[in-house]
Amino acid sequence: PPATACLGLSDDGRPLLLRLSSPDLTHVLVAGATGSGKTELMRAILISLAATNRQSRLQMALIDPKARGLAPLGVLPHVLAPPATHMQAAVDLLERLVGEMARRDSQGVSAPRIVIAVDEVIDLLMMGGKPVEAMLGRLAQRGREAGMHLLLGAQKPSSALLGPHLKANLPVRLVGRVGSAEDARVACGIAASG
Repeated sequence: PPATACLGLSDDGRPLLLRLSSPDLTHVLVAGATGSGKTELMRAILISLAATNRQSRLQMALIDPKARGLAPLGVLPHVLAPPATHMQAAVDLLERLVGEMARRDSQGVSAPRIVIAVDEVIDLLMMGGKPVEAMLGRLAQRGREAGMHLLLGAQKPSSALLGPHLKANLPVRLVGRVGSAEDARVACGIAASG
């Protein structure tokens, strides 16, 4: 289906689909410790979306503070701007996206869909502080109506850094191996996850 990524196959061989148009999906957190496959899963989601959607229907904005996770996807025709690997480029791209969301809100437009992928979102929040937190929070709260979806990767999810607006608006959480029970609780939102 349009705006749908294939995550892989279930035990019985059926495709596991991530449908961005689903009203209960909106935004996605991919969490996992180093070596757990978090960045590879994010790449697979983005490549799956690019392979099955024309750029007139789906576009991407990539933020990669470590400059090695999502940067190779910068060659896709769906990418709106070069992957943001430095803080100022990330801030400029987020400002542009928040402005686009406001324009879409005022005009009642929600297409093409835009997937905003951030590898290592905690690093971005630590370096960018309150301005970055505020922009990501606005996109998380109001992005779905404007056809904008967050795909956030976090090695060590932190409740304090994610903030209440961002954390509350991440209904889909794909969690691999994490470093502690606290990381697991924050990542999946289940108190006794272990």
